[in-house]
Amino acid sequence: MKLYTADEMSRADGGAQNLGIPGGVLMERASVGMSREILDRYPAHRILRALVVCGGGNNGGDGFVIARELRRAGVEVHVVATKDDYSGDPATNLGVLRNLGVDVRGPEMLGGLLDGAGLVVDALLGTGFSGGVREREAALIRKLNDAAVTTVAVDVPSGVDGSTGEVAGEAVRADLTVCAHAAKVGCVVSPGREHAGEVAVVDIGIPPEADVEPSVSWTTRETIRGLVPRTREPAHKYSAGALMVVAGSRAMTGAAVMSVRGAERAGCGITFLATSAGAAPALDIALTEAIVYGIQEGESGGMSAGAAEDILARSGRTTALVIGPGIGTGEEGRRLVEAVLGGTDVPVLLDADAVTSLAGTDALARRDAPTVITPHAGELGRLLGSGAKEVSARRLASARKAADDNGCCVLLKGSDTLVVDGTRVAVNPTGGVALATAGTGDVLSGAIGALLSRGAPPFEAARVGAWVHGRAAELWLEETGWPPESMVATDLLDYLPRAMGELL
Repeated sequence: MKLYTADEMSRADGGAQNLGIPGGVLMERASVGMSREILDRYPAHRILRALVVCGGGNNGGDGFVIARELRRAGVEVHVVATKDDYSGDPATNLGVLRNLGVDVRGPEMLGGLLDGAGLVVDALLGTGFSGGVREREAALIRKLNDAAVTTVAVDVPSGVDGSTGEVAGEAVRADLTVCAHAAKVGCVVSPGREHAGEVAVVDIGIPPEADVEPSVSWTTRETIRGLVPRTREPAHKYSAGALMVVAGSRAMTGAAVMSVRGAERAGCGITFLATSAGAAPALDIALTEAIVYGIQEGESGGMSAGAAEDILARSGRTTALVIGPGIGTGEEGRRLVEAVLGGTDVPVLLDADAVTSLAGTDALARRDAPTVITPHAGELGRLLGSGAKEVSARRLASARKAADDNGCCVLLKGSDTLVVDGTRVAVNPTGGVALATAGTGDVLSGAIGALLSRGAPPFEAARVGAWVHGRAAELWLEETGWPPESMVATDLLDYLPRAMGELL
């Protein structure tokens, strides 16, 4: 699926018109295609009565054409138009509706028209909207949401920023969003993602010559196939990737187990674990294939800052490090992470406690070697000094800022996991709510660490790791038929190899 920002869509539309395709033709193709998508999901005999709410721009023009097509399919159609006078293509299509005798009312009639409607089409604000919704439109959106009628949004739910997914105020909650030519970024990045419902894309006839290069990509099996490094002959365990995992404490042994197991199942040739001395004996028994080192620990049961020298000495033959799962925070944790991070040039992944430990420091920004961080919203909020709420409201902007400020690759976890590295952004579609359980992030860290150890660059390792991790959850759901709430993190381990196999 291709993703476009509002500006990219505008440039592609303009490019098509420069080639001689009139804007009215593009509007007609888009709206007729959207009407077909709507009727495929909601047949006319089930809708019976539809209400199309049209704003003042081209999004309203799309709505007028959709109203015409629904009427042609036998649906009783009513239209709310927010302006008295339209111009250009929207005016032409509104005139057609009036010639057909379609009921067109002003916004003050919305409440009454919602009664008995089987379907609402939101063509109010459109792709170019950004910022907060004016009170006039906000009142209409509240009425639409309160009516709890099946709702289809045109291109992007009104109130959602089509380029970022940000929602500054009221926004339509759609069951289906139908996009012209390409899915809009705001429909797949949270919080806009939660407003868009199902997302469908219709072809509107823009020639390839008019297309533009998108700034945000949608990770699919096809886009990452071939990016998994393979082990070549002559082979030995170190040539297949050697990973040092710095994880765990006396109170958090599970994080270490899941990180190491994730790395092993993602194909790492040899895995080392550096953990607190008190946790090492139990972990040595649990991790049959890994080499476990018990490292100097502090009073809290986590590794002490003085353990960094030992960790670095034991990681001499490793090709990547994972630092953070279950190591604890505080001053000891910060000093440990900073010392290890500054003492190695191999690729490093920082997760969980390691990300939190670096809040308020410049340790990431000072590092020149490849680095991946894999925070959730709370951890990234602490790193940026903004808080989880701000990150959740501005996920794309927050991930970009963290990547720019620290010169690293950022994987921001969530239902719309984002991978950002410089100007490159990828959205991961696999996984779902099954991954909302303790320990899944530790498995992800191990999987990405394995890919880094085998030579994958940070952006590719993070994209592949996120896709494989989510795909493993999907395979578990498909095979067991169990509810997603029943999955635990260790369930992923048996399905990681199958997910990896789909990319080879």
